[in-house]
Amino acid sequence: MEDLDAVFEPSVQTENEDDNSKLPETELPQPPESNPTGHSAEAWKSGLCACCNNPCNALVTVFCPCVTFGQVAEMVDEGNIKCCTSAMVYMVLCLFCFCGACKLSSTYRGKLRRKFNIHESPALDWVTHFGCECCALCQEFRELQSRGFNPCLGWKRNENKQLSMRPPTTQRMTN
Repeated sequence: MEDLDAVFEPSVQTENEDDNSKLPETELPQPPESNPTGHSAEAWKSGLCACCNNPCNALVTVFCPCVTFGQVAEMVDEGNIKCCTSAMVYMVLCLFCFCGACKLSSTYRGKLRRKFNIHESPALDWVTHFGCECCALCQEFRELQSRGFNPCLGWKRNENKQLSMRPPTTQRMTN
């Protein structure tokens, strides 16, 4: 019986030892949302379903989404890929694999969000594009317009705004 008491006693002692050895609780820093500037993320300038704010773009997007995608992609890629190239890639993906087109356009939504430090809303980028491709493309087009860009003109004709699209660390110094 004494052996059994000895077995149970250490468990009581370990509880006391554990109480004494606890480290003070500290809050771990929360990782910031992925934004290069360190500022809190903004909201989209217009809602996902606000297509009537630009009815002309909405009609183009409904009947030929590759055009709107090409315009957005050229602006996001800062002219490195031309509108017609992006539009053709998107169109081919639409013809053979609509999921591929949605995946491609959702990557550009993510790039646009990072450039302007926008929350990933109303859902994840890929969910937004798979759920409502046309609305997502129109929202991205309107976002560029609300920031002073005209995606219809292409990257070269939006020269005045080129530097403002780049994250602050890559902007050139003007002195």
